[in-house]
Amino acid sequence: MRRLFMADTLFDVKDGIAIVTLNRPEKLNSLTMVQLEELSQKANEFEQDDAVRAIIITATGKGFSTGADLSGGGGRPDMTTGMGMKLSAHAYGRMCFALANCEKPIIAAVNGVAAGAGFNLALSCDIIIATKNARFIQIFVRRGLVPDLGGTYFLPRLVGLAKAKELMFTGDPISAEEALTLGIINRIVEDADLMTEAIALANKIAQGATRSIGMIKRLLNRSFNSDLATQLDFEAAYQGLAATTDDFNEGVCSFMEKRAPRFCGK
Repeated sequence: MRRLFMADTLFDVKDGIAIVTLNRPEKLNSLTMVQLEELSQKANEFEQDDAVRAIIITATGKGFSTGADLSGGGGRPDMTTGMGMKLSAHAYGRMCFALANCEKPIIAAVNGVAAGAGFNLALSCDIIIATKNARFIQIFVRRGLVPDLGGTYFLPRLVGLAKAKELMFTGDPISAEEALTLGIINRIVEDADLMTEAIALANKIAQGATRSIGMIKRLLNRSFNSDLATQLDFEAAYQGLAATTDDFNEGVCSFMEKRAPRFCGK
């Protein structure tokens, strides 16, 4: 196991799974500028690290994240100025892009309230598991702001334009049950079972063909902006790349030998 401690974020790598833990429980894990840069950097590093085959993002304390640290500026003294907010939104955008485009599958394990950028951080992940007491809030409008960290991109694609407008115009919280019904999250678990369930799912995915999963993620991400002909071309191109991997060879061999595959993630 490799463990790297940073001021407000913990990073563990064990058995092919990287666990990223937001660690500002006294602030309900509101995000600082340093954390944004750390998460962006680590997403890129994990993508290149063959020892990492799945990623979990979670948090300590009672909340997943309440978004930007407006009270302390999150490390930017000009946070509440127009230019400061613009530059901060760009930093959130860089983190969103790094997570959404990381070829390693990312699971958000949401342990409580996910508000504002905290909500959208979860949306930037591939799969969301939440506890029964989790709540999701597009809180920006209550602060006179607009959603960032990809919220206006991800949410309407999940719930439809009309529902996304309702959630963003009102800033009303929704329960984990409603989030599940709307298709925002994948499953609900008991509080005590959150990390057990997240790690079990990460292990299952990590034992799969990692390069294939990364290509599937890219194809699905492109699908909303492609016409059918273009998407078929992308599928053909990635199929050709997939056939050059060691995992493709193992998949074929295991099929011919009538045994379970032992994928290496390469």
